[in-house]
Amino acid sequence: MVTKDDSAYTYLPDSVKNFPDGEDFIKILKKVNFKIITEKRVSFGIATIYVAEK
Repeated sequence: MVTKDDSAYTYLPDSVKNFPDGEDFIKILKKVNFKIITEKRVSFGIATIYVAEK
């Protein structure tokens, strides 16, 4: 560890774990009026690229 602040090393995994995935995220985008939404899984499903237009 470089610092003594443990939160510096836990926030990223926690935020990734809590981020809505797939259809859950698309529902959120639709709820806030995005109309054209595409989803592309990359790196064998490890990551997803979302593109949305208002």
